[in-house]
Amino acid sequence: MKTRCILLVLFCLFSFSIHAQSILDYKLDGSERGKALTDVLSEIEESQGAKFFYLREWIKNINLDIDFSGKTLDETLKELFKDKSLDYILMYPKVVVIIKDPTKDIQRREALIEALMAGKKVETYQFGQEGDTPAGQELIIDGEIIDWTTGDVLPYATVSVNDSLQTTASDEQGRFTLRLPPGSYVLNFNFVGYDEKVFDLLAYANGKLFVELEKESVELAEVVVQAERTQDLTKSKIGRTVLSVRDIKHAPAFLGEVDLVKQVQTLPGVTTVGEAATGFNVRGGSVDQNLILYDGMPVFNSSHVFGFLTAFNPEAVNDVAFYKGGIPSEYGGRISSVLDIKSKDGDLQDWKVNLGLGMITSNAMVNGPIKEGKTAMAASIRS
Repeated sequence: MKTRCILLVLFCLFSFSIHAQSILDYKLDGSERGKALTDVLSEIEESQGAKFFYLREWIKNINLDIDFSGKTLDETLKELFKDKSLDYILMYPKVVVIIKDPTKDIQRREALIEALMAGKKVETYQFGQEGDTPAGQELIIDGEIIDWTTGDVLPYATVSVNDSLQTTASDEQGRFTLRLPPGSYVLNFNFVGYDEKVFDLLAYANGKLFVELEKESVELAEVVVQAERTQDLTKSKIGRTVLSVRDIKHAPAFLGEVDLVKQVQTLPGVTTVGEAATGFNVRGGSVDQNLILYDGMPVFNSSHVFGFLTAFNPEAVNDVAFYKGGIPSEYGGRISSVLDIKSKDGDLQDWKVNLGLGMITSNAMVNGPIKEGKTAMAASIRS
């Protein structure tokens, strides 16, 4: 047990000794001011027997331009590597490895890719070269934000650095000032009613930015306007009138009975034969000079009960075409007019039933698929 305690005490003392002898605890005396970091590290290697591992191009532009006397090497390196993609690791008490930390560059690259994918405008600016400004010294980036079209200043516009980690706003004159350590930054400029603009900024010296924002383009939702198409004049048939079944049903009806023939009699040039007679006259022609077709079959008597009731069930009618001039040749046999009635086709997908109850007559319409998607039927009855 005593042996274990002694070993534990010796291990703690050894660990403390190693920590106390770390090269990072080495204090600078001020003679390093104005020298390059590579030269300072070489001098420490010779005088202290230490070893530093790094790539020369990483730190070749870093100089000790301020007085670090009294500060440890650990504090000095932290100050010099501030806002740079560099870091260091103590491997052994007198062995230090300087590494390049890509985290900042990756975050910057991701922010720029995200801005481009979102359709934002990205511009690139660079002020000075790396190493122009001493480590630990801040840069001053002045700027002015204006309207791209009118040139008017945009007061109180928002300026955010590196995804809103640091945010400021322009003054009443549209001017702003940023104080930043040397390095790379992503600047976002926003103003109400304007498109956001992104700057990819490499700042190694003081500079001035002129930011021109464009007014936001508002994309409206799609609006679809649907209406019945007006037939082109070049395709219209002279003397042909198409009757809508919906309009026929909305027309005044005798005792609630919708009458297709009565609706035809309201057209110009068409007159009724008489109150108690069937049929209609077109431009002075007689009743027998009118051709009435129902799905291509001629109908010789279009009414019942002395013309008070129509022979056609309006629930079974799909569309009606009435010719009173310029009759096509396929309708040969009549010289006055043609009334071409088409019935409804059966529904290939679903069964549908329409029922109508009236004071004098009642009707029913049934249609639906016999074999879905291929064969259908439609049947109507009126009593």
